[in-house]
Amino acid sequence: MSDTDLHVVATIPVKPEAVEEVRAALATLVAATQAEEGCLRYDAYESASAPGTFVTVETWRAQADLDAHMKTPHIAAAFGVLEGKLAGDVAIHPLTPLS
Repeated sequence: MSDTDLHVVATIPVKPEAVEEVRAALATLVAATQAEEGCLRYDAYESASAPGTFVTVETWRAQADLDAHMKTPHIAAAFGVLEGKLAGDVAIHPLTPLS
């Protein structure tokens, strides 16, 4: 990884009755995304302090790689699973280093 890599965190709040289904869909998304060109890291977690809130931690080689990722069939499938199951907005946070 280099100083020019793009770091992204996304939070995905899910309704309690949908947690298991979304957890399975995110596991599938992680496996497919990790194989993408330009993906340096892509992991998903569930918050220990806010159950039902999933968090992705991502590192991309460049913005173009993230843009391509957002157009993949596996992202479309994941957002399809999320439809009607969100307990709030999906928040995608590209990160800027402090120093």
